[in-house]
Amino acid sequence: MEVKKLINLDPKDYEHPVDRKMLKYLGTLPGFETLTNWVLDWTFVKWHLIDLKGSNFHVTEESCPELYKQVKNVAEVLDVQDFPQIYTEWGYYINAYTTGFKENTLLTIYSGAVDLLNKEQLDYIIGHEMGHIKSKHVIYHVMAEMMTNYIQEWPIAAALIKPIKIGLMYWNRMSEFTSDRAGLLACQNPDAAIDTVIKMTGVPQKYFNSVDRKKFMEQAKEFEYLLSGTEVIMKNLSVLDNSHPWTVLRAAELIKWIESGEYDAIIDKYAGVPCIHCGNLLPKDSTYCHVHGGHPFK
Repeated sequence: MEVKKLINLDPKDYEHPVDRKMLKYLGTLPGFETLTNWVLDWTFVKWHLIDLKGSNFHVTEESCPELYKQVKNVAEVLDVQDFPQIYTEWGYYINAYTTGFKENTLLTIYSGAVDLLNKEQLDYIIGHEMGHIKSKHVIYHVMAEMMTNYIQEWPIAAALIKPIKIGLMYWNRMSEFTSDRAGLLACQNPDAAIDTVIKMTGVPQKYFNSVDRKKFMEQAKEFEYLLSGTEVIMKNLSVLDNSHPWTVLRAAELIKWIESGEYDAIIDKYAGVPCIHCGNLLPKDSTYCHVHGGHPFK
């Protein structure tokens, strides 16, 4: 199946509502983004970059062309402008992480993700991280983590800021739903996306090809909808300090988004259409192609 490049993709069209609301609020704070970027650039990011350069493999077009090309292709599919520096990290986790901002954006992919996933599934993981970059989650995630970690060293301050931390962690979890949607938009294969989540739940490698996807999807829906009474309270309290939602709940949210029709609508809205004269990909409502200098579809 050919993956369609999504021209001028606007993340606001697929962001989770809670995530989008928080991002809008943070964007209205005068100078907040600039100050946060400056603080991170001269503290966390520079130290982390030194650590990566000293301990991890730097993926470039020359050093590891196959993986570099895959990351590049995902960035192009999602129309991500701030292309990250890419590193690998040893660890048999089906995961990756992103930090930094703009020209200092860093993407680190665990070796387990590369080894245990097929191409479409790895596209989903890479696309998830590109979603964080595209929505500018990373700069706020890192700042929130630094603030809460430092303040926790002071018991009185930690008690006062606890409600703020709970709110930030809730937003963090909602931002993961946004990036899961970006991962699906990157691989454009719902089965591959769900299979990736299944592998993330800890299914042993020997059963990768025999697990029942439909049964897992039933489990995900049951977890989201069937808990009631005290189970709901326990469900919410158990993740108050977590930065990520339950893996099974992530699958449930992704399934719900697919079934809502929003996923198909975004593909239809943003899928690039080639100019009949030169092949340049353009939005389907374009009336001018800058490459050949005329109407692209006449």
